Amino acid sequence: MKFYTKINYLIFFKIFCILFFNSLHAEETKNSTEKSYTDTYVFLKNFIDSDLLFISSLSQNTLKNFSGFSDFDKGKFSFDIIDSLPKPKATSEMKCLAEAIYFEARGEALEGQYAVGEVIINRVLSKDFPNSVCGVISEGATRLNACQFSYNCDGKLETITEKKIYERILKLSKMLLEPSARFLTNGATFYHSKLVSPSWSKKFIKTNEIGNHVFYKLP
Repeated sequence: MKFYTKINYLIFFKIFCILFFNSLHAEETKNSTEKSYTDTYVFLKNFIDSDLLFISSLSQNTLKNFSGFSDFDKGKFSFDIIDSLPKPKATSEMKCLAEAIYFEARGEALEGQYAVGEVIINRVLSKDFPNSVCGVISEGATRLNACQFSYNCDGKLETITEKKIYERILKLSKMLLEPSARFLTNGATFYHSKLVSPSWSKKFIKTNEIGNHVFYKLP
């Protein structure tokens, strides 16, 4: 999926090269195997730390260009591209993420769907929310009209009827669950429809507006 993971491929290629050349070194110095493994670990750790520091220093526009979300590069990340990908073997986490995106944003453009999924991943990575996608999605689901994702507690039976859209979102969910630069919402862990103006939004920091949603993060 070169259209959105160029940074990751670069990192993995560098790691492969490091491990390859260190393995050659280890073969030549069998009597110092333990030291070689230690040196490899330290070097690799320092390398990853430095690359993460480099990635975190990139601007939002640069990350946007890397991932394919740009005005001049839409051919590399579009519904047609996603439709051409093979259907993934769905895990429980993937299904939970796809379900949420489907019911929250299936009518959105690709950026809007990705942004909603990004918020869910941001929550999983935050200490303030459950540490799994399914946990994040189902939080408060037993309380009528008082859950984190309204489709989960509105008292209505949710049925997936648009199979093609769901399959596409399932592929998108697989991408979101893989390591990648999440930059669209600038770290948002909350959002709401533009049709409403909830009181809680005034307490948070607005990070972006994408499609039909407004995104926020904690102050």
